[in-house]
Amino acid sequence: MSTESGETPQPKISPVIHHTLQLLALALLLWACYSILAPFITIMVWASVLAITLFPLQKKLAGRLKGKNGRAASIITLVMLGLLIVPAAWLLFSTVQEVRQLAELYRAGQFHIPPPPENVKSWPMIGNKVYELWSAGNSNITSLVMEHTEQVKAISLKFLELLASTGKGILLFTLALIASGALLAYAQPTGDFVRKIVKRLMGKMGEEMTAVAEVTVRNVAKGILGVAFIQSLMAGIGFVLAGIPLAGLWIVVCLVLAIVQVGLLPVSIGVIIYIWGHGTTLTATLLTVWMIIVGIMDNILKPIMLGKGAPVPMLVVFLGAIGGFMSTGFIGLFTGAIILSVGYKLLQVWINSSMEEKKVG
Repeated sequence: MSTESGETPQPKISPVIHHTLQLLALALLLWACYSILAPFITIMVWASVLAITLFPLQKKLAGRLKGKNGRAASIITLVMLGLLIVPAAWLLFSTVQEVRQLAELYRAGQFHIPPPPENVKSWPMIGNKVYELWSAGNSNITSLVMEHTEQVKAISLKFLELLASTGKGILLFTLALIASGALLAYAQPTGDFVRKIVKRLMGKMGEEMTAVAEVTVRNVAKGILGVAFIQSLMAGIGFVLAGIPLAGLWIVVCLVLAIVQVGLLPVSIGVIIYIWGHGTTLTATLLTVWMIIVGIMDNILKPIMLGKGAPVPMLVVFLGAIGGFMSTGFIGLFTGAIILSVGYKLLQVWINSSMEEKKVG
C-alpha cells in the first residue's frame, strides 16, 4: 500500500527499542572508556587521595606564594618525593643488599647462627622446640636447611614476593605522587568538576556527600596511613641505631602490620628477644623502652587524627577502612571508609525524613 505521493510509509520504531539501543550504545561507550583508563585507575585513585589530603597545605603555601598554585604544587610534590620515596627506595635497596650478603656468606660456608640463650627454654609452649631448632642451626645450618627444604623454599618465595611487591608499590606511589601534583595545580577546576558530577547524580545532597568524602579521605590518610608511617619510621630508627639485621625488611613488615591494624607487637617481640640475646644490656634496655613508646603511640595518635573533624562517628570510618582493606587491598582503606560514611549519612537522612513526616502527619 502506498500514499498519494506514491511513497511507501516508513515503519515506526518502538520507543522501547529506541531507548534500549541508546542505553546499549552508552554502555558500550562507557565500557570502552573504562578499558582505556583501566591501567591508570589505581594510580589516579591514589593521586586523588594524596591531592585531597595535601590540599590544605597546598592552599596555605599558594597563599604565601601570591596565588601561584603550580609552583606550590611543584614544591609539595618534590618535598613529598624526598621525604617518602627516597627513604623507601633506600630501605628496599639496603634490604636487598643485606639479603645478598647473607646468601653469599651461606654459599661460602661462613654463615653462622649464634647459640640460643638458656632462657629460651622457659618460653611457654614453644620454648623447647625453638631451643632445639636454634641449637640445630647453630651446630650445622646446612643440615637444618636440608631437613626443612620445603619450608625454607616456601619462606624464600614469600620473601621474594614481598620484596617485589614493595618495589612495585614504591613505583606506583611515585607515579601517584607526581599525578597528585598535577591535580593540586588545578585543584579548583578539578574540584568544581567533581562537585558538579556528584550534584547531578545525588541532587541537593551532592555537596554534603562530597564534603563527607573529602573529610573521610583526610581522616583515613592521617589516622591510619599517617599513624602507621610514623610508627614504622620511629621503629625503624630504633632498629638501625640498635644494629638489628635486615632493618629495612622489618620496617616494611611493621608498616604493613600497622596498616592492617595488627600492630607492631609481633615484630617488637622478635626484635626485643634478639637484642637481649645478642646486644649489650644498655642497648637492649633502650630499644625495649623505645618499642614500648612506639607501640603506645598508636593508641594516642589514632583517636586524635582519625576522628578530628569527621562528619560521621570514628567507628564508622574505622570499620569502613578496615573492611575495605580486607575486600580490595590498600586502596580499600579509602574507598571502604568513603562508601560506609556516605551510606551512614544517607541512612541518617532517611531516618530524619521519616521522623519529620510522622510529626507532620
